[in-house]
Amino acid sequence: MVDCAASYNQRFRDAGVDMGTGYDCLDELSHNDNRTINPIAVQQRIILKTLMENSGFVPYEKEWWHFTLKNEPYPDNYFNFPITAPR
Repeated sequence: MVDCAASYNQRFRDAGVDMGTGYDCLDELSHNDNRTINPIAVQQRIILKTLMENSGFVPYEKEWWHFTLKNEPYPDNYFNFPITAPR
């Protein structure tokens, strides 16, 4: 198993772009403001963050992939829906 904070070429190939760490990698390298990752990954994060903020989402600063809808219509509700295969 390869560390999720390893370089892009060493991590699990998930067909995603280089974001500096793998998705759901709980490491300081995953923080939005971490600039020790490679410059391409920094730019990818800036693009994602800008697009999400412009669409009404707020970033969680410790995880580049984690955003919350700013005007959440159901802030006190948690939904639990069964997931089934399409017929």
